[in-house]
Amino acid sequence: MGDSTKVSMSTASVSLPRRLARSDIAEISQSTLEAVAPELVNTHLDYIHEGLECLGPDMLRVLAGIKAEPVSNVLPKELSIIVNDLSSDMPTHMFAVFSSRQPAAARRRVTLFPAHNLVFATHCANLPILPTSPPAFVECTGQEIKVPVVPLCIPAPEVFPQLSTFLYTKRIDHLLGALLPLPTPPQLYLDDPTTVMPLLTEFAQQLAATYTAQALLLHIASVHGMWRNAVALGIADERLWCALDVAWEVLLTSLAISTGKPHLMNETA
Repeated sequence: MGDSTKVSMSTASVSLPRRLARSDIAEISQSTLEAVAPELVNTHLDYIHEGLECLGPDMLRVLAGIKAEPVSNVLPKELSIIVNDLSSDMPTHMFAVFSSRQPAAARRRVTLFPAHNLVFATHCANLPILPTSPPAFVECTGQEIKVPVVPLCIPAPEVFPQLSTFLYTKRIDHLLGALLPLPTPPQLYLDDPTTVMPLLTEFAQQLAATYTAQALLLHIASVHGMWRNAVALGIADERLWCALDVAWEVLLTSLAISTGKPHLMNETA
């Protein structure tokens, strides 16, 4: 898992990494950016991200209005979709997301997610090569367009929707709302981490008093899955990693309290 420090805290003897390691993530290559947006190849990546952050919510609304035709047992190379929202650019691709942990003999479960190539190509250093697909021009709602289908193998498909939404909105509060069972105090991700430990412990105590260890473990699994996805896709976004660090520290602390082993957090800090 990239972090040799383990903490075991459960009647079922679950072993968890003390911290979510940030593996070395490659930079977004110029060739990747040139393939999806040649007009931006000389533009600083931070500036592109700022622009996408402004456009992201409208792009996300477009995705929410997409309806795709059913897929048979064979994944097509392109797919027809119906557009029901014209707030922003049309999606350029359809990700066919499936788990890298599925047994070879099992029938592969694939979930389709429409996406904009620029959003993912500028955030994911390990994204597979995307077929060329400029945004389609749509004149009215209900119009049909075709987009290429891109197989995307990741460790935890179940949390891909939350990760995708974050890349469009960059809302750390919304991401933590999806990862934790109660609203996160903003100070935990806005203030200096060294000054908020008393508040973090108080919040963790609240979770431990409200939820069972089994329920907390489900949230821990979601955070761990999103971390594995971020590493697999090569996402270096600082706000994403901040959210993962906060959620992980809160949940491990609450689980330690819930199982009567709060000392483990001090021993492995």
